[in-house]
Amino acid sequence: MSAHAVKRRKLSPSPTNNASATQSKSSNGATSKETDEEQAHVSARKNDHSSKTKSAHRAKDERTAELAMASGFYKSGFFKLQVDELVSGLRVNYDKRISKIQDTLHKVKSAIESLPEILPKSIVDAEKELRTASGIVVPWPEPRPSKDVKYNVSYAKPTNINVVGSFGLRTGAKTAESRPVDLAVTMPSSIFQEKDYVNYRYFHKRAYYIACLAAGIQETVNSLGLEVKFGFQDGDSLRPLILLEPRSSKDEKTLSQPQIRILTAIDPTLFPVTRTLPMKNNIRQGSSADTAEAGEPTPFYNASLRSEAAVSLYHKYLYSASQKCDSFRDACILGRTWLQQRGFHTSFQKGGFGGFEWSALISLLFEGGGPSGQPILLRSYSSYQIFKATMQFLAGRDLSTPLLLFASDVSVPDGGPVLYDGRRGLNILYKMTPWSYSVLRQEATVTLKMLNESREDNFDRVFIVKVDEPALRFDRLLTFPKSFSGDTLRSLHDQKSLYQVLSRALGDRVNLISLSSRSVESWPVKSKALNKRASHDLSVGLMLHGDNVGRTVDHGPAAEEKEEAASFRAFWGEKAELRRFKDGSIVESLVWSDQPDEDSIVHQILAHILQRHFKIADEDFFLHGDEYDDMLYDEGDGVISYSNSPFQSINDAFNELEQSLRNMEEVPLSIRHVAPASPLLRYAALRVHGADGDNEAADIVLQFESSSRWPDDFAAIQMTKAAFLVKIGDSLQDAGAASSCRVGMENESSKVLNSFYLDISHTSGFTFRLRIHHDREQTLLERQLKNKTISPREREEIAYALFSYKKVFVQTPRLTQALRSLCTRLPLLSPTIRLVKYWFNSHLFSAHISEELIELMTTRAFTQPYPWECPSSIMTGFLRTLHFLSRWDWQQEPFIVDLSGDLNPEVTETIKTRFTAWRNIDPAMNSIALFVASDLDTEGVTWTQYDKPSKVVAGRMSALAKAAVSLLRKEHDELDVADLFHTSLAPYDFVIHLRSKLLEDRSGPASKYKNLAEANVPSRTSKLAVVKSFVHDVQACYNQSILLFHGDERSGVIAGLWNPQMLKPRSWNLKTAYSTAPAASAEKPDTVVINKPAILNEIARLGEGLIETIETSGSK
Repeated sequence: MSAHAVKRRKLSPSPTNNASATQSKSSNGATSKETDEEQAHVSARKNDHSSKTKSAHRAKDERTAELAMASGFYKSGFFKLQVDELVSGLRVNYDKRISKIQDTLHKVKSAIESLPEILPKSIVDAEKELRTASGIVVPWPEPRPSKDVKYNVSYAKPTNINVVGSFGLRTGAKTAESRPVDLAVTMPSSIFQEKDYVNYRYFHKRAYYIACLAAGIQETVNSLGLEVKFGFQDGDSLRPLILLEPRSSKDEKTLSQPQIRILTAIDPTLFPVTRTLPMKNNIRQGSSADTAEAGEPTPFYNASLRSEAAVSLYHKYLYSASQKCDSFRDACILGRTWLQQRGFHTSFQKGGFGGFEWSALISLLFEGGGPSGQPILLRSYSSYQIFKATMQFLAGRDLSTPLLLFASDVSVPDGGPVLYDGRRGLNILYKMTPWSYSVLRQEATVTLKMLNESREDNFDRVFIVKVDEPALRFDRLLTFPKSFSGDTLRSLHDQKSLYQVLSRALGDRVNLISLSSRSVESWPVKSKALNKRASHDLSVGLMLHGDNVGRTVDHGPAAEEKEEAASFRAFWGEKAELRRFKDGSIVESLVWSDQPDEDSIVHQILAHILQRHFKIADEDFFLHGDEYDDMLYDEGDGVISYSNSPFQSINDAFNELEQSLRNMEEVPLSIRHVAPASPLLRYAALRVHGADGDNEAADIVLQFESSSRWPDDFAAIQMTKAAFLVKIGDSLQDAGAASSCRVGMENESSKVLNSFYLDISHTSGFTFRLRIHHDREQTLLERQLKNKTISPREREEIAYALFSYKKVFVQTPRLTQALRSLCTRLPLLSPTIRLVKYWFNSHLFSAHISEELIELMTTRAFTQPYPWECPSSIMTGFLRTLHFLSRWDWQQEPFIVDLSGDLNPEVTETIKTRFTAWRNIDPAMNSIALFVASDLDTEGVTWTQYDKPSKVVAGRMSALAKAAVSLLRKEHDELDVADLFHTSLAPYDFVIHLRSKLLEDRSGPASKYKNLAEANVPSRTSKLAVVKSFVHDVQACYNQSILLFHGDERSGVIAGLWNPQMLKPRSWNLKTAYSTAPAASAEKPDTVVINKPAILNEIARLGEGLIETIETSGSK
């Protein structure tokens, strides 16, 4: 087998020492020929750039460091195939696009070039004449020019008109969003004056120029079937542009035309670079441009102006980079795809980092950015190497500390990131804010971890999965309807003020704060801009710090620190108070309430600080995320955390019981270990009560030290277990550790399954169900299974017994131990598991999907959280679990969970091999539909074998998860959380409504004695047991005909589906195993069909006293 074929089969490389990757190119999967070529190229590059002689040793070291920046061509051969296929699929056919739009562009260009000049006029006269002649409303940026300004506006023929942007450079990618064609119109220098860079002069003249262009091309554009609109360039209200969009029509040729954006540009030398440096103030008090330059710097204003002068410079620069590097365009496609999946775009409202910024960044990194000004990227790099090295740069280099390229003495204001391009005089990250840059670095860091991970491929999570949904990314969402709106500069100022206040108020309770707002839509050229009337909903995403978010007391500065204490009181107002603590310190402090009936601490902080600093009342903002905690509090009987009293009480009781068991002297064998094996003991039970509450018995497994005196007969082993259980019960009662002990029986009809258990009523009030694990049973069962003389029925029974043995005595204790450890290490795992269980209960999956299976599927969101970090709230843990389920193609992929951190490529490969074997053995998935494995259970069928769940149930689970994610993406922050837990009964053929009081009417006549009446009231566990038993019995009776669904004891309904195969008319015979009725078919008079009314009547009779009504789909 060739090396390439081996790579394709193995999705991830074997884990190797990362240090070796930086020392040797060959360890990264490259061929020797590619290595030699690249090393030769590196050497050539160094010779070109070096200005003095360097030693050969130093050149070799630097070459090695450069090669390590993008360690490895690809993660694996299969990863390379995926990258190649992705790039190939997203590569735009520019020849085809040019043929479609070339004629349109020529006509638009000709129309612009034929426009007559307009002599200089005052603002008032020019605007009035334009509106009278063509109806065009000039899209003045705010603040619009006053009537008494001393400068004039005019129109002159543009210097040149060029296609720029991704269309001209051929660096675009096929995306769901529109891919406009940018037409840059270079305005002549003659219409500007020397000091037009101050006080919006340039932008006012530019707006008039844009309006003149729109007026002049209206007729031509209309004849082409296009519509003329105004919009903002990159969301910047200072720079309106013209949009030419296909008019709504039935003409497919017209609709297929891409959007055309007409931008403006100016000569790079029109305004000196020194006048638009980041620290300059170009918005001055008064209307005179001669006002002394003073006041706050205006970096965004200056950069907007400079970007107009750099249009042609960057177009030439990027084109040169694409010619010098063969993989430049493919790297741009990968970068654009990665940014789009994370919600980044060029406009400042969407992060300020889009396709242009990505292209400009990697072009600059070809020339510098590294130590001593060395280039970070080499032009011989593959597209993946460029992508990965750029991720390393974004994650590892903090650009809050300015990086100046080709410049040395440029001052920049504090706050946002700075990557200053000295040759073109522009900070290419000027549209980025501190918060959007934090999100970008966070995403780059997570992506780098995914690319470096050896246990999984992660290709889909890097490039395919859409990860920008706020509810999946952030732990809390804060929205301000119709607030913080206005022009770009005002919006930025207000949002920075809000960001600073929120950062100081929330402190270390949050890891990250992100603000996002909506861009203004385009508007007709004959009406005013919509920015004043538009709803600029501002939303704030919070990534919480799980360890600090629940802190009830915040410590401020000490009383002796006068200035800091005064600042603290000024910020917090009356909430700040001086307190003395146990250690003797007297400090300013804040106290928050953590009572269940109060708002969350984060909500309390936000309500106080927003009212104090922005006069935003509690009812004027909305905090999303606490609803999930409230839902669990209500449905989980007031228990949220694993550290709450009920969970701790039952675990304390288990520890006491374990000690009592180990102290027994009457039992002849010593105890090897006592293992918990219950959701109650792994912090995963949806409902848990205190010692006096109504809890189910908690399963535990006891194993003795090995002994040769155990019998080898199955029946004798079970009787020996029974004797041990009786002895253990007597011993515990005699020692006072248990108030009562009772031996119970299970699986009475089987000779090989475990037959006895011991219910221990512990003195603490909890009940434990103890089973004895004898490891000799597995050996006997496996030996019996190899016996070729047994009948098929016996073989099936033995196989099921072995499956049950491994599940009860091996895998359940392992899972419990693993989850106990994980829940203490990841405090939010326990509440998330319990909320996911409630979701499954709400959708009536209790009879089909085991609790252990739900726990495994939820745990994956915490131990393998990519493409996000580990959840920091119940909301993100819950929603990401649904997201994983919605994307899981269970027919083609195993579900693999890392429980102990030991999941490596070898274990993963073993699991995938087993999955493939099962699909080959059972291609119809009649026995195994879901394959869920972990590093502790590589067999993958422990919780899903024997049709648990079936294909129908698995398909419904996927459909409901997809529907939940779709609803989340549609509603966003307006989502009603209760809708996620509301299940529709419409898909079912019939619905059985249970009596609201369940068993109360079957408990006999009411007693006049109060104590007896209370004893007759059925408990929650007994109600649930009755429902489960009823469903189990009915399903066993009509297994071929119906499929039943139910939730817990609170759901109140049992839903059912008829087997479609049973609904078909067929000939009657003696082996027909279900009730039938003559078919109403003229073609086949001797056929029968399933008798649905008779079966439902039988079910009603079986459930007498339990069933209220049975509703069929036809009667709804």
